[in-house]
Amino acid sequence: MKSSRFNDLPAQNALSIFYTAGYPRLHDTLPILEKLQDAGVAMVEIGFPFSDPVADGPTIQASNLRAIENGMNLSVLFEQLRDLRPSITIPVLLMGYLNPVEQFGVERFLQEAARCGVDGVILPDMPFEEYQDRYKPLFKGTDIKPVFLVTSRTDEARIKAFDAEEPAFLYVLSSDSVTGGQVAVSESRETFFKRLADMKLRSTLIVGFGVTDRASFVAVTKHTHGAIVGSAFVKALAALPALNAERSEIAKTELIENFILGLR
Repeated sequence: MKSSRFNDLPAQNALSIFYTAGYPRLHDTLPILEKLQDAGVAMVEIGFPFSDPVADGPTIQASNLRAIENGMNLSVLFEQLRDLRPSITIPVLLMGYLNPVEQFGVERFLQEAARCGVDGVILPDMPFEEYQDRYKPLFKGTDIKPVFLVTSRTDEARIKAFDAEEPAFLYVLSSDSVTGGQVAVSESRETFFKRLADMKLRSTLIVGFGVTDRASFVAVTKHTHGAIVGSAFVKALAALPALNAERSEIAKTELIENFILGLR
């Protein structure tokens, strides 16, 4: 069964925001999360930085490098998220790459995430077969939900296999390129989204990659349950470090509220 926080996601137009932990400043991670919840976001994905984020475009790559320079790593992130609950009531996922998780220790990583109240983990480069063979018992033991990526080239049998694992949701890629592009919902892409909807899967369908504004959000959620906005939000956060500390907190609230309002 899904955790209760995933069950509480809206059935339509669920807005999820991605941002990089420790960016633009090391200790911005939790304050940004709190302000996103206050702004009405349905779900949040916090990226833990990696020096070679192969699926990410230049905006998120740059945020990864800045976060690492700021001193962000998994130990620091878990310390920052230690008091995540109960003030944060929306689903929170961690997103990143398998290499730093393996170095940290997969079991230790999942245990620390569970202690913080994290609901799910997205590892785009984790092979599904490896999840089933090696990691599934560790996920099940901590009640952390995995997320599997679906592209227009993923065959129906594999999609059903993903669905059978009761993931947090299925991450539907709007394109086959890296993050940060501009989504163009062509007839073939809309056919893909509709095909997924017609499969009557148990899993929630959340679209990511290239969703940057209200128009693209509306376009990709016509046949799905929601969408993820990442690069556009990370780019918006880049202006914050130039402000003085007093003004920064006010500006951070205004920036996040206005950004989310623009997507609504």
